Amino acid sequence: MSLNTPTYDLIILGAGPAGLSSALHLAQMMPGIAQRTLILEKSQHPRPKLCGGGLLPDGEIVLRELGLDITEIAHVDAPLAHFDFAGQGLAMNAPDESGIAFRLIRRDEFDAWLAAKARASGFDIREGVTVKTVQASAQGCVLSTDQGTFHAKAVIGADGSKGITRRIVNPRETAHSARVLELIAPPKPEASSHIQQDAYFDFRPIPTGIGGYIWDFPTLVKGVSSRCWGIYDANFTSGAATRPLLEALAEEMQAHGYDLSEYKVEGHPIRWFESKAEFSSPGLILAGDAAGVDALFGEGIAPALGYGRLAAEEIVAAFEKNDFHFSRYKRRILSSELGKSLRLRTLTARTFFGIRNAPIQRFIWTKLGAPTTFYVQSFLVYWAKRRQKKG
Repeated sequence: MSLNTPTYDLIILGAGPAGLSSALHLAQMMPGIAQRTLILEKSQHPRPKLCGGGLLPDGEIVLRELGLDITEIAHVDAPLAHFDFAGQGLAMNAPDESGIAFRLIRRDEFDAWLAAKARASGFDIREGVTVKTVQASAQGCVLSTDQGTFHAKAVIGADGSKGITRRIVNPRETAHSARVLELIAPPKPEASSHIQQDAYFDFRPIPTGIGGYIWDFPTLVKGVSSRCWGIYDANFTSGAATRPLLEALAEEMQAHGYDLSEYKVEGHPIRWFESKAEFSSPGLILAGDAAGVDALFGEGIAPALGYGRLAAEEIVAAFEKNDFHFSRYKRRILSSELGKSLRLRTLTARTFFGIRNAPIQRFIWTKLGAPTTFYVQSFLVYWAKRRQKKG
């Protein structure tokens, strides 16, 4: 090893919610670790990031445990989340005193805010760095980048669904990715100011083989009230859709007075959580999108923040035992409340999106409101609250 080669205890790849949450949790658990940690980010904050921007209460719980207040940045409070089939269904809000279903934020602002908190805690975040190769082992890791070579005892891979670390940990994996299209539009022309604040999920596309929903969320773009529209397809059965995503989205938006051709539509893949996947290899653990996100709703922010806590706990245990094989990390994830939730969401998505009979879908959302709400709130979301109760 060259005497001029930078050496760290830990390198975190990716300065998004998962990587930054890992860092901030480590700062709590291992005082002084910030000075021995390097965070590498290929982009520059604030960076554009395609994301509906929904932050569920689980994410807020994790942030509060870190001493952070999400209301420091621009956001919209959605009082109700409507789960519909063809415009009819049920509405949910959080079963607590908050009076909102969830908050909507813009990822460029949120990630930059979180990065500032990490820097204030002493972490060195180097932006504009492209990682070319990662050689990881229990004896140490070597990272080759366009700005030199770095050494570390361990690496947290929080570099996204298409990042290099996912391919290292799962080299023979068949790609399983959801499909997403999204755009920003002005507020609904016909809606009242109250309705403008609500968030909408419509599962109308399921009978056409699109395993997901169309969403319509309120949001703030540089301080301007807007709507974030999009369509999500879990894509469990590739080629099952009988119509293009863009066509399904255009039809729904047209029903609300929008012409899709007037807006810029962008797409991106999401790798959903699979319990059979691997989450670590010697010297390297995965977090956030690199480990897998929610397959049912495509939710990524709150799970990414939760992964950060699990990753930090694993790193602390590794340094305490001086063992960087990370052989128990998968068990840590699957036994956690977050892991249980993600696992059940994948199973639910496989079953629910496979029901392509329109009358049955309509019956679920219009006639089974109470049991559906109970199931969602008791098992699929609020995993952070269940973790807190267990201590």
